[in-house]
Amino acid sequence: MDAKITSALPFLSFLLFLLCLSNHTVESRAPFACDAKNGLTRSFKFCRANVPLHARVRDLIGRLTLQEKIRLLVNNAAAVPRLGIQGYEWWSEALHGVSNVGPGTKFGGAFPGATSFPQVITTAASFNESLWEEIGRVVSDEARAMYNGGLAGLTFWSPNVNVFRDPRWGRGQETPGEDPVVAGKYAASYVRGLQGNNGFRLKVAACCKHYTAYDLDNWNGMDRFHFNARVSKQDLEDTYNVPFKSCVVEGKVASVMCSYNQVNGKPTCADPYLLKNTIRGEWRLNGYIVSDCDSVGVLYENQHYTATPEEAAAATIRAGLDLDCGPFLAIHTENAVKGGLLNEEDVNMALANTVTVQMRLGLFDGEPSAQPFGKLGPRDVCTPSPPTAGSPGGPSRHCFASKSWADLAFVQNTSFCSSNWAQC
Repeated sequence: MDAKITSALPFLSFLLFLLCLSNHTVESRAPFACDAKNGLTRSFKFCRANVPLHARVRDLIGRLTLQEKIRLLVNNAAAVPRLGIQGYEWWSEALHGVSNVGPGTKFGGAFPGATSFPQVITTAASFNESLWEEIGRVVSDEARAMYNGGLAGLTFWSPNVNVFRDPRWGRGQETPGEDPVVAGKYAASYVRGLQGNNGFRLKVAACCKHYTAYDLDNWNGMDRFHFNARVSKQDLEDTYNVPFKSCVVEGKVASVMCSYNQVNGKPTCADPYLLKNTIRGEWRLNGYIVSDCDSVGVLYENQHYTATPEEAAAATIRAGLDLDCGPFLAIHTENAVKGGLLNEEDVNMALANTVTVQMRLGLFDGEPSAQPFGKLGPRDVCTPSPPTAGSPGGPSRHCFASKSWADLAFVQNTSFCSSNWAQC
């Protein structure tokens, strides 16, 4: 009996190897909707890439119940198994490289890390618009590669384009600095690099944050959750909104994030003038508006702007908010609708903006490997790139396991590959 077992060991080992290989393949493959092999989803209009986009969006939303719609209003959007729709995590970060700060991105396996370029305030000091765009292109290559490997989403809440004029604000290094014009040019260039130049089709969806007049925390007893920025219309127009306008109008960004603070007594995420009138109306945003994380809850729980959570949910959606980073809208929107504070059409309009972006990303076009950028993989992450026309010499990328912070000071056009230097 022992001899039989011994003789069978090579065969059993081979079977185990095949099983492990199979598991690895499944785990490294991004789940996707509208699988052509699925007879059910193949019949859905929203799964047909040759159908006009607005008709696909309308078809998908029309198939959802109110409860299903509401669970899609938050960053960790729930799956809809009966329609073959996977759950989706909207929150990923890529300020100066793909980061694992947001829950939408994981490092591991064939993707132990990603290229980390210098902090934005350093790169912005080059005043090199073609370099900023090229960095965005490299970052989006790596983002798509990680998405194809099942370790990242395609919606990245970057760049941070707040005007930075007070060194006591701890996030200044994320920004392009104090000059609204430079910040605006950086925003448009980096976004173009991230999103690509394929018109309606998005390589990844960028997001300009944090809108607006937001650059204070823990000063003289005041924090970002309670701060009310008293700003004149001229200051908004000439200073604080300049980078965001450039981001939307010139960069064609797919998303804008509203901030925690109030502006002249109104929370930014509940101000129809700032959201509906300005971002979507005047600047013509083709995309979605998302809250900073838990800011819908903050305006009710910390700022006491509304008397009930249902009023807070209704106020933000009616103002033009489409997506909540946090659970607040998933918990309170249904009661807001039932109580007459909101109607289902308001929810539909918010969903139309987010679903449209997902469709522009190809998330409802079936097999990812058959789409543009579908062949990007581990070999395209953290690899030296050749010089390009827009960036003489190319942004040099070096893959080091570790590097002292002193050596990173004032590095020019140089980046490092690491899983430990993600931005905050």
